[in-house]
Amino acid sequence: MVTTQRGFSSFSVDDADAARKFYADTLGFRVTAQPEGGGLVLHLDSGAHVFVYAKEDHRPATFTVLHLAVDDVDPVVEDLTAQGVPFQRYDGFDQDEKGIARGFMEGGDGAWFTDPAGNVIGLMDGEGMSALLDQVTS
Repeated sequence: MVTTQRGFSSFSVDDADAARKFYADTLGFRVTAQPEGGGLVLHLDSGAHVFVYAKEDHRPATFTVLHLAVDDVDPVVEDLTAQGVPFQRYDGFDQDEKGIARGFMEGGDGAWFTDPAGNVIGLMDGEGMSALLDQVTS
């Protein structure tokens, strides 16, 4: 059995400077750079941390690397759209003109966009999101 002290999530990008600018300036996260090109730490409001590192042969993941729980997807989508962030469209989801999947995750709404490196970031709200968060954070 593996005995852990703590864990964290991480993903790669092709350009740490572009990632820092996007996550700090566009999304408004507190971002700290690790010394000597050691990557970035995204500090989420929940107290969670995500490590982002530059990788020379980076390839964007074909799945959502980071899910962001928000109070209401609509104003976040509107704000990011106004900043020039395009939202992704996926087969199998009935998304509205904003790119929001209504009723996603048991009544909540969801939407997806990419960071400058092409990594998929998801937004979610509603009761389904709350139930999922209770499971993954307890």
